[in-house]
Amino acid sequence: MLVKDVMTHEVVAIGPDLPIKDVNALMEQRNIRHFPILSDERLIGIVSDRDVGRVGSAHPKAPKGVGFKDLVNRIMVSPVLSAHPLDPVEEAAKLLRQRKIGALPVLDGDALVGIVTATDLLDAFTKMSGVYGATTHLEVEVENRPGALAELLSEVAERGVNVPSVMTVKSGPEYVQLSLRAETIDGKGLARQLRSAGFAVLWLAEKP
Repeated sequence: MLVKDVMTHEVVAIGPDLPIKDVNALMEQRNIRHFPILSDERLIGIVSDRDVGRVGSAHPKAPKGVGFKDLVNRIMVSPVLSAHPLDPVEEAAKLLRQRKIGALPVLDGDALVGIVTATDLLDAFTKMSGVYGATTHLEVEVENRPGALAELLSEVAERGVNVPSVMTVKSGPEYVQLSLRAETIDGKGLARQLRSAGFAVLWLAEKP
């Protein structure tokens, strides 16, 4: 899945000369937490509700000497970290996590074409996990070697069960822990069958 598949396309951008009080009011009216800031159609900054909320507060990172009548260019973050529409969503999520930010403007060249937020990416990963379907979640540990995943999926397929989603939970030099979404309501039965075939099923848990 790519950033273009999950980003907001209709971006509300503002100019650098807008008073902070007006930015605050606009955030409340539009229920928007991040505004890219454009000057001559070029991205020069971004401001979040967190930046606005620190104005005039006792927060240690509150901008000194800045009030709500000042212009938003006094508190905008610049330069701006951005994403490209063809970036994988996991790379965008990694950047948000590493930099501890909540949104990335999406640029195609110099053109602002969207914005992707942490919420957008969480929604994307939720859909990728297959959790919304009529499925059962299993976690299975397999050897970290070529063909191990294929053997597991083949074993599941032999029981007439489809696996629409596979994700890696943990990975080490010897073993990989996989999270599967299997299209069956009999998850316990499938887990029991996989254990009988020699697979290490970590979840669904087997009751004593």
